[in-house]
Amino acid sequence: MRVKAVDVAKQLNISKATVSLALNNKPGVSPQTREAVYQCIRELEESSEKEEPVSQKQMIKIIMVNKGFKNIVDGEMDLWTDALAVYDRESSRMGYTLGITYITMKPEDIKRTISDVNSQDVAGVVLYATEMDAEEFEAFREIKKPMIVYDNDFTMDYHCVAIDNVAGARNAVDYLVSRGCKRIVYLRNEVDIYNFSQRRAGYRAGLRKNNLDLEKNPIITAGCAVNDVYLNVRNYLESNEMPDAFLMENYQVSIGVMRAIRELRISVPRDLSLVGIDELPRYLLGDFDLTTVKVEHAERARAAMMFLEREIKSDIAGKFKVYSNCELVLGNSVR
Repeated sequence: MRVKAVDVAKQLNISKATVSLALNNKPGVSPQTREAVYQCIRELEESSEKEEPVSQKQMIKIIMVNKGFKNIVDGEMDLWTDALAVYDRESSRMGYTLGITYITMKPEDIKRTISDVNSQDVAGVVLYATEMDAEEFEAFREIKKPMIVYDNDFTMDYHCVAIDNVAGARNAVDYLVSRGCKRIVYLRNEVDIYNFSQRRAGYRAGLRKNNLDLEKNPIITAGCAVNDVYLNVRNYLESNEMPDAFLMENYQVSIGVMRAIRELRISVPRDLSLVGIDELPRYLLGDFDLTTVKVEHAERARAAMMFLEREIKSDIAGKFKVYSNCELVLGNSVR
């Protein structure tokens, strides 16, 4: 049963407008309220599932593995709203309902989730493996339903839908070099996950392609949370010679960097050029448009559902790895 916004509003004693803002990731709603809205929806869905007759529709289950790296669940920004809307529409088109489960890597969570998926009337599964490694994936092979691996490519036995991070970062280096930047610093998140490691590989490939020395164009750990990035980057800028450009690994790094350079009154792009990976909402950009490596979330979700539909209807003998291209969206942050 689809939970209605009015039911959530009544349950939490808040306005329907507040529920709508939370579900659409709009400003004006605290992280606590947004989480309360999603928790309420999960509880109402679970309650309704118990009341549904056996003849209810089959479900597409989205499993989001959250290891606390702030990529799946993060109060600072939600990247998944557009993708989840695609899952909702595609599930409905295919004649299924949609269920979303957030789990940790605790063995009891994994065991319970796998048991639920195998015992419930689940038609297929999309496993968000953003924060997982190959060894951690092994437990999920116990899922007996058709399954697509999303945001990682560590298995040959399932269809995988991922990002061409290598090409995205390499093309960003090409662009910076074409604009006269010879001293580029790559600011990395302190977390090691598949997407980030691929972006670092793309950065190194871009340096080699343009005959630039990695020692003179280093990869620097900026932090994970926005405030940590801000403090570390501010300290770096105050203690080191200004590079020509920063290439920033993800949105948390980009937000922290922009805060630091504004406080230090560094002019972009006159003093420093910036390129970020993953787009930011316009309201976070302030006084300039950040040149960005755009990562396609909604279309990857559509590709995942396309493969899942085929897998449900008739098991595909060959398994495919699909990588979405990254578009360089030009702003005014590069000289």
